[in-house]
Amino acid sequence: MRGMVNRPLPCHIGTQAPDDNGPHIRTRVECTHAHLVEGGFTMSELTRRNFVAGACAAGAAALATSNSLIGSAKAAEEPETWDEECDVLILGAGGTGLSAACAAAEAGAKVIVVDADEKSGGTTAMSGGVIQAAGTQWQKEFTDFQDDTPEKHAQCYMEQAEGIGHEDLITTMCNRAPELIEWLSTIGIKWVNVYGNCHVPYVTEGLHADRIHVYEGGGAGGQGGVLTDAETAEAERLGATFEYNTCAKRLVFAEGKGVMGAIVERDSAELAIKAAKGVILALGGIDRAEDLCMSFNQQQYWDLTTQMSYISPLANGDGIRMGMAVNGQLASVGGTIDYDMATGNATTNATPQIPCIFVNCKGKRFVCEDATYAYTYRAIFQQETQLGGHTYMIFDQNAIEQGLTPWVDDPEGAVADGKLFSADTVEELAEQIGVPASNLKSTVDLWNTNIEEAGEDLEYGRDTQLIKLDKPPFYANLNISANLGSLGGLLINTKAEVIDNNGEVIPGLYAGGMNSGGWYGLYYPGSGTSLSGGLVWGHIAGESAAAAEVRE
Repeated sequence: MRGMVNRPLPCHIGTQAPDDNGPHIRTRVECTHAHLVEGGFTMSELTRRNFVAGACAAGAAALATSNSLIGSAKAAEEPETWDEECDVLILGAGGTGLSAACAAAEAGAKVIVVDADEKSGGTTAMSGGVIQAAGTQWQKEFTDFQDDTPEKHAQCYMEQAEGIGHEDLITTMCNRAPELIEWLSTIGIKWVNVYGNCHVPYVTEGLHADRIHVYEGGGAGGQGGVLTDAETAEAERLGATFEYNTCAKRLVFAEGKGVMGAIVERDSAELAIKAAKGVILALGGIDRAEDLCMSFNQQQYWDLTTQMSYISPLANGDGIRMGMAVNGQLASVGGTIDYDMATGNATTNATPQIPCIFVNCKGKRFVCEDATYAYTYRAIFQQETQLGGHTYMIFDQNAIEQGLTPWVDDPEGAVADGKLFSADTVEELAEQIGVPASNLKSTVDLWNTNIEEAGEDLEYGRDTQLIKLDKPPFYANLNISANLGSLGGLLINTKAEVIDNNGEVIPGLYAGGMNSGGWYGLYYPGSGTSLSGGLVWGHIAGESAAAAEVRE
C-alpha cells in the first residue's frame, strides 16, 4: 500500500476490459464530479437511491431462509464412485490455499488444489503482498522496535477487535506470524523493509509498532504475485497437484463422517473428488456477493453498490456458502477494507499525511483523520448512510505547497476536470459542495484556534500535520471509498477446523483466509493483516488436515 499518495483514482463505470495483468475489475462510480450527473441523477441521488433501494430488496432476502443464500452450494451426498482421490483437497489457489498446499504436501499428504482461474494467485496476487508480524529479525533490522513481541501484537489486535475477536485465534495467529515470515524467506522471499500502520485512537499507547514486512518487489498493489509465485513453485516442488479452470461447486457431506470431498466443475462436467483427510476452504470472501453482503455486511454492500471496488470477481462467497450449507457458523462478518486511493491518506505511517480535515454533509468534522484508513472509512460510511449525504476532505494551499496531495502539479487542472472543488473563501467552498456555510466556517475556525492556541487537536486527537487551514484557495475532495474486500467468514478453532452452529467441529472441514473468521473484529486492523492471517491459517489448515486420520 505504499506510494499511493500520488496515484490517481481510476475513472471507470461498468466493467473494465480484462488485460494480461488480471481479471475484470468492476467499479460503480466515476472519480470526477463532472461525470457524476450522467444518466440524469446526481451522485448524491445515486448513492442514496442505490443503497436504500437495494437495502429494501435484499433486506427481504435476508429474512428468507439461509438456503436462499447458500444457493447452489448446498451439500451433496457421498457418491457411489469418485472421479479423483487425494488426502487433502484445497479449494482455492490464492495465498491461503497455496500456504495450505505447501504445509500439507510437506507433511507427506497427497494434495490436490483446484481453482476457477487459469493460474494461481487469486486476490493475494492483486495485493501489495505485505505481512504483519512481531519480533522478527527483520523488524529488529529495519525499525526501532527492538523489544516488540507477538504478545503485544495480539493485545493490539484484541483492542482493535472491539470485544468480538476470539483471543485464542488472535494469539495463535500472532504467535505463528514470525514463523511464517521465516518460512517465506526460505522459499525465495527477500524482506527489505518494515513499517507500520497509522494509529487507532482507542488502542493503548505503546501497543502500536512497525510490523508490516515488505519483500523485494512488493509493497504496492499488484505485486502480491511475487509471493504467490514463490508459494506455487514450492507447492509444486513438494508434489501438490494443481487443477485450474476448475470451479468448486459443493461439499460432499456424509452423516456421521463429515465432509468427505467436493463436487467441482471442469469443461461443463461435474467431477467428485474424495479427500480422505479433509477439505480446506480457501476461496475468496463475500466481497462481490451482494446477497450475502446485504444480509451480513452493510458496509461492503454500500461499497459494492455506490463506491469503487478493486476486488476479484471470483470473490463471490462460494467457500462461505459451502460452509454454511453444512451448518458452519459465521464469525466477524461485517467489516471491510476501505481506503482513499486518490490520496492514500492514513494508509500507513510510511505514507505522508495530508493536512486536511474530514467534514460531513452538515459541514461538521467527525473523525480523527490520521487514524488508519479502515477506521476513517468506517466513520465515513456511518456518516454518509446515516445523514444521507457525502463527506469531503477539506484542505488549503498549504497542503499543495507541501507536496502532500496528488494534485500538487496542477490543482487548477484538477478543479477544471471536476476532481476538486476550489474557492477563495471557506464560505464559497461550502456553497459549492452543498454544506451549510456557517457550519463549515465554524469547523475550520475551531480547528485553526485549537492548532494555534493549544497546539493540538482537542476534538479528535489527531497527531500529525497539525497545520492551520488558512491559506486560500481552499479545496474539497469528495471522499470515495476504494474497497479491497470484506471481513469475516466461518468460525474456526486453533487447528483451523470449521465450527458449526452448535459449537462442534465439522469433521473433515478446514478454512483459512477470508473463508475463516474470528481472528479479527469488525474493523480492519491495517495493512498486512489479511495476508498474515490468510497465510498463517492456511498453513495451520494444511498441517491439521495432513495430520488427520483417513476416513473411509
